[in-house]
Amino acid sequence: MINLRKNRLLSPTQNTMPDLAEFMTTQEASENLGFTIRAVNRLVASKKLEGIRIGRMYLISRESVKMYLEKTKGMSKNDPRRKTDPK
Repeated sequence: MINLRKNRLLSPTQNTMPDLAEFMTTQEASENLGFTIRAVNRLVASKKLEGIRIGRMYLISRESVKMYLEKTKGMSKNDPRRKTDPK
């Protein structure tokens, strides 16, 4: 059996793997949002999208992508209002 913590796939605070049905890859998120993969990674790093890091990649919450799309509905992807947190 593989020890996930030993292999650094999970952080020490996580006890189990997350339900992967609730997450998407950065590739899927970038296709849904119309951004590049790097832009999606920046959104996760700036906490505008919720995601978890596993190794060198992020898994993005499907719910956070849905909420981000709702908050920015009608804005162009270059609209400066997207850079602020529209709470």
